[in-house]
Amino acid sequence: MAEHKDNTPKANPEKRSYSVAEAAEILGVSKRSIYNLCAAEAFKTVRIGKKLRISRISFDEWLDGGSKT
Repeated sequence: MAEHKDNTPKANPEKRSYSVAEAAEILGVSKRSIYNLCAAEAFKTVRIGKKLRISRISFDEWLDGGSKT
């Protein structure tokens, strides 16, 4: 039997953004707390439809103390 090769592109394992739930899990806080931080522009965000995505780089910089709070 011939082997089937899956040629569909795979997602980059290095994430460029976090969901609100992922950011909340990383910090051990509620999703509401993350939404409040997003509203305060603690890190860069982008809205895609109804979903809010958080820039991984700006989140990590904020967490390390290198961005505004």
